[in-house]
Amino acid sequence: MSDPTARARAWCRSRLLSARDFVTGAVRGPGDARDGMLLLLKGAAAATVAWCLSSWLLPSNVTAFAPFTALLALQSTVYRSLWDSAQYLGAMAIGTAVAAGFGSTAGVHVWSLLVLVFTALLVARLDLLGQQATQVPVVALFAFVGGGGRIDYIGHLVGSATIGVCCGLVAHLAIAPSPHTDTAQQRVEDLAARARSMLRTLARTAEGRTTDEGAREDWPRRCEELAAQAKDARAVLDREHENTKLNPRRRWSSAEEALQRCHETISMVERTGTHIRSIARALEYEPEASASSSGPSRTPRASVSADFLPSYAELLHGTAAALECLGPPHGPEDPDRLRACLDEAARRYEEVATMARNGPLDHPGEWPVHGTALLEAARILDEIEGTFSRTAETPE
Repeated sequence: MSDPTARARAWCRSRLLSARDFVTGAVRGPGDARDGMLLLLKGAAAATVAWCLSSWLLPSNVTAFAPFTALLALQSTVYRSLWDSAQYLGAMAIGTAVAAGFGSTAGVHVWSLLVLVFTALLVARLDLLGQQATQVPVVALFAFVGGGGRIDYIGHLVGSATIGVCCGLVAHLAIAPSPHTDTAQQRVEDLAARARSMLRTLARTAEGRTTDEGAREDWPRRCEELAAQAKDARAVLDREHENTKLNPRRRWSSAEEALQRCHETISMVERTGTHIRSIARALEYEPEASASSSGPSRTPRASVSADFLPSYAELLHGTAAALECLGPPHGPEDPDRLRACLDEAARRYEEVATMARNGPLDHPGEWPVHGTALLEAARILDEIEGTFSRTAETPE
C-alpha cells in the first residue's frame, strides 16, 4: 500500500498542474479556459460591487445575500444565468412568503420552526424551480430565524438578493461568453475520424493483415469508447447550443447551421458504431460443431468464407473512403468525389452480395453471417447517403 503522504503530494501536484494548464490556456487564446477565467473575474467584480451597493443601501444584517446571489447569477452561459436567476428569485419569493406567514401567525418557536422547515422542504420536493428548489428552505430559515418573519426584514432580504442578481447579470451581459462553434465542430471531426479509423481497422482485420491477437476482444471496448466519445461531444454541443441563446455576441444563422450539422453527424456516428459492432461480431462468429456421440470434444469452425473476406474488406475500405469524403460535420468539399465514392462502394456491395449468393459455401452456417455483414455495411452506406442528402439541402 502506498504512503498516504506520497498520495497527497501526488494529488496536490496534479491539482497545481491542472491550475497551471487552466491559466496557460486562458492566456493562450479564445476557448473554454479563457471563458472560465473571465467568468471568475466577472464573479469577483460582481460580488464586490453587489456587496458595496447593499452595504450602502441596506442594513448590515442582509448584505451577505447580495454577493451570494451575484455569484449564483453568473453561470457558464447567458441563458443559464437568466434561467437560474429567475428560479432563485422564485425560490426566494416562496421561502420568504412561508417565513412571513409563520412569523406573523405562529411566531418564532421551536414547534413553529419545525413546521416551517417541514413545509419548506415539502415545497422544495415539488421540483417547481429546478435546481434552485433547494433554496426555498434555506431562504425560509434565514427569513424566519434571522428576522423573525418580519416584513421589513424580508423586504431588505429580497432587496439584497435583487441587487446581487442585477450585478451578476450586468457583468455577464457586458462581457458575454462568445459562441465557440469551432470547438464543438473539432470534437465532432475527431469523432468522425475515429469511426473512419475503426472501419479501416475492421477492413484490415478482414483481410488478415492485423497481427494483434487481442483485436477480437477489443471490438466491444472500441465501440463502447466510440459511444462514450459521442456522448461527450454531444454534451459539448449542447453547451454551445445553449450559449447561443439570448447571447448578444451570438452569430445567428452560421452558429445554428453549424451546430445542427454537428448534431446530425453525432447521430450518424452513433448509429455507425452500432453497425460496426454488429459487423465485428459477425466476422468473429465461430459456432461449435454439435458434439458427436463418440466423444465430448467440440471443434470450432469458421463461419466466414475465405473467399468472402478479401472482397468484403474492399467494401469496408470503400465505405471508409466515402465517410472521409463526406467531411462531417462541415460537409463534402468535393460533392462529385463523394458521389463517385458512394457509387463505387455500392458497386462493390453488389459484387460481394452476388458472390455470396452464388458462390460455394464451405459450411452451411456461412450465409447468415455473410448476410448480416452485408446488411450492416449497406446500412452504413445509407447513413452516409442520408447525411450527404441533408447536407446538400442545407443552404450555405
